[in-house]
Amino acid sequence: MLKGRHGRDQAAGLRAMVTTPTCRSISLAGGRGDAGTTTLVVNLAAALAERSREVIILDEFSGLSNVCHRLRLTPHFSMEQVLRREAGLADALLDSGRGFSVLPISARPQALASLNEREQHWLGNEFEHLAAAADFLLLDTCPASRADTPSLSLAADDVMVVLTNRAESLTDAYATIKLLYTEYARHDFRILVNRAASLDDAAALFGRIREVAQQYLGQEIQLKLVGFVPEDERLNRATRLGQTVLESFPDSEAAMAFRQLADVMLRWTPPRQPSNSPAAFVHRLIESSRLLSDQLRH
Repeated sequence: MLKGRHGRDQAAGLRAMVTTPTCRSISLAGGRGDAGTTTLVVNLAAALAERSREVIILDEFSGLSNVCHRLRLTPHFSMEQVLRREAGLADALLDSGRGFSVLPISARPQALASLNEREQHWLGNEFEHLAAAADFLLLDTCPASRADTPSLSLAADDVMVVLTNRAESLTDAYATIKLLYTEYARHDFRILVNRAASLDDAAALFGRIREVAQQYLGQEIQLKLVGFVPEDERLNRATRLGQTVLESFPDSEAAMAFRQLADVMLRWTPPRQPSNSPAAFVHRLIESSRLLSDQLRH
């Protein structure tokens, strides 16, 4: 947070953290190697919705690879239009028709970093009203492996790094972990293995990334394996149909894996330093955008 500024906003955020303890933001960060992060986000949202949880996907991508295109949804307004006050944040929210909502949130970090105190307060209130009843914010984030790392990865309560058994996936996963650890002081990471043949294969792959991370970054860094999603052609088929695997092939191995992962997430302990109200998330998003903008200027 900025020192000596926005004291009242920070106090309001602290009060909101106490009174709104349910909303948890989770960034899913993939990379190359057919990580399939967007597919994982969509199906995980469906699995959590199936368990009567309110879920909003925050979609950082634009173009043909994003959640909206995957689900055949047509965005009404962009985040930059919202920031220019051409629309309210609620106008940009899309109902997926599958029990969860999608909010396209792609915006230049400079656009968020330049918001003044009054604009921050407005955006925080907009998001508070929009996500007040949400249990989970699932963030489909761009790979955080370079100096221009996306701000959403910095704002989340949890970072879940998506890993596959491909050399480029291991490289990008390590780069993401290294950057967020060395530049932004994040010590805890959750690892989700995608396209694994078995739990043993997933555990072996996890062991490799953990060994490398602790060898080169130190023992303070904490990695936890949260689960795996098997290679399943029916998941690929559902994706091509613009559907979730839970609705298209509810008895498939992939569908069962997503349900198991959702059950695991529901048992997670709260973050050590919870700041999990929707308004607090917006303030973290803005502050992380400022950090990112400073990086881009140097």
